[in-house]
Amino acid sequence: MTLNFYLLRPKKAKEFIPEVSKELNISQDIVKDVLDYYWRTVRKSLSSLEHSRIHLTNLGDFTIKHWKVEDRIQGLEKWEESNKLNGLQKITERFKTAETLYNLKKLKGIMDGEQQRKEFIKLHKSKSNESGS
Repeated sequence: MTLNFYLLRPKKAKEFIPEVSKELNISQDIVKDVLDYYWRTVRKSLSSLEHSRIHLTNLGDFTIKHWKVEDRIQGLEKWEESNKLNGLQKITERFKTAETLYNLKKLKGIMDGEQQRKEFIKLHKSKSNESGS
């Protein structure tokens, strides 16, 4: 069996926008707008810090690395501490920082829960393998 490597090469948007446009009988601008909206939504979903994992069909899972979250939490906590004494000038900035810090800590809790679930599953798999032997 031989593979046609041309078929395995992913297409760039500029290559398939005209094809989709012709197939659906709509303008290329509409196809491009839908595509731009989709990727903008994916990027926002990843950067919103509401989900620790995003699954994209045919591309895989994208996860936030736990050490990145922990580093960001530490940095924001230091910034928050050093700016507590500042007056009203930075109140908006402090509020946004507090909100981001809250979201990061919530995300870290979700990620910790996922890690505990993985360890639980791994433990039960190993126990079932031992008892089955």
